[in-house]
Amino acid sequence: MKANTFQVVLPAIGASSNRGAMGWCNISIIQSDGNTILFDTGSNDDRAELLAELEKMEIAPARIDTVFLSHLHYDHCCNIEVFENARILVSARELEYVLSGEYKKYQDPYIPYGMIKYYEKRFTTFIEGEAPAPGLRTVALPGHTPGISGVVLEKERVILTGDAVKNAYDYTHGIPPYAIYDGAAGLKSYTKIPAVADVIVPGHGRPFTVQEGRISYVGGQKPVDIRIFPNQEHLDDLEERVFQRIVL
Repeated sequence: MKANTFQVVLPAIGASSNRGAMGWCNISIIQSDGNTILFDTGSNDDRAELLAELEKMEIAPARIDTVFLSHLHYDHCCNIEVFENARILVSARELEYVLSGEYKKYQDPYIPYGMIKYYEKRFTTFIEGEAPAPGLRTVALPGHTPGISGVVLEKERVILTGDAVKNAYDYTHGIPPYAIYDGAAGLKSYTKIPAVADVIVPGHGRPFTVQEGRISYVGGQKPVDIRIFPNQEHLDDLEERVFQRIVL
């Protein structure tokens, strides 16, 4: 069997404002024994760039046979309709959390309930430890939501976590992921990772490793173009659009 590989298609943008978090997550491709798996789909705003990046990789949407959703927040799942031929995997616990209405108990504002209900029959559920493809294994990482799950590339010792790990800083400083469900459970989920993986692909940060408490990032980071439209009087003498390129 060939080695399994992963590649970040669209890198996360870790940013927030007083209007809330800006929901741009890592979207990755896993290749496993002839299987092409998309890990998370991003939000509607990601769609055009996601399709453009897949085209550069010469991966047509129809070639993706599996979409693995770490959890059912809008910024991770809202492009499932693009992948009409793919089976869509989500943990049984996560789907229950949404369809039962349990998410309302936790006042979880990020669940696109109408979309998930509409596509209910397309979901294939799994429990922890199942293999979505040869050499891969699912791992439950509750905390951010009750059913959030990751995928481990077992031989390669890589884990894709979704928002169970937001970024390297939070992980190494014992800061739980923004936990709508259970912060203590989120910290406990961190402790499962070192035994199965050396490389961590988080939900909203660069892939990284940790050795003796020191973070080393894996791979480069795509620059992010920020355009600001000023609307305050003291900015009237500026150009209509202020452009800034940053690397996060």
